[in-house]
Amino acid sequence: MKPEDSELLEKRKDGLNEFYEGLIPTLVEFVGSMGIQPAHEVLKNAGMFASYLDSALQNMAIADHDDRTWLMLRVGQFIGEYFVQKYSGCWYVNDIENSRYFARYVVGKFASLNNMTPMLDPFQIAQVFVDSPVPRKLEGLLNEVDVELIQMSHAEK
Repeated sequence: MKPEDSELLEKRKDGLNEFYEGLIPTLVEFVGSMGIQPAHEVLKNAGMFASYLDSALQNMAIADHDDRTWLMLRVGQFIGEYFVQKYSGCWYVNDIENSRYFARYVVGKFASLNNMTPMLDPFQIAQVFVDSPVPRKLEGLLNEVDVELIQMSHAEK
């Protein structure tokens, strides 16, 4: 591994706790700002919030780069939590050298899929969502990712 890759990986691993501690209030604030209550329930029941966020975000205008970044971060946090909760997974830093997700915050280690290998980069999925033309379909995208995740879990056994 190149020294700069090793340094990036260690930096991300060192920042994982801070990343996750920041994710919790940001995700709750995001859901609340979309008019969905009780917002804190997203931390235990993200699946129940998918249709509400789908409705709230499908026609949301993105004015500039800052708006896009703001939305992409929050949608990525939601997508990550959605799959963590659905399949009993966790957030972690991918340390697989030469992986397309190397040194990224990912979700995976899905216990209820009976295969710990598949992982997702929820921020990459969020980018697809945010860059989609309106009306965007969050639930449709979640379903597509779900199908791919299940296929990956069966293929890699």
